Amino acid sequence: MLLTLITTHTPATDLGYLLHKYPDRFQSLDLSVGRAHVFYPKAAAEETTVALLLDINPIDLVRGRQHEASLEQYVNDRPT
Repeated sequence: MLLTLITTHTPATDLGYLLHKYPDRFQSLDLSVGRAHVFYPKAAAEETTVALLLDINPIDLVRGRQHEASLEQYVNDRPT
């Protein structure tokens, strides 16, 4: 999943200050269901774009639920 945010407010690089992320660095964060990456495809005083890329691991997403261990957490194409 990719989310982008663009601003043209002068100076546009203040967006990095508001998000507490430096435009010169590629940053990654570990999540319980995968990783999040924050980067700036364009960082100029006139226009700044910040992107959030979510790399979601579907297995971790299913296993994160608080169920008893069973085969129901996996895809099953047969009726029960």
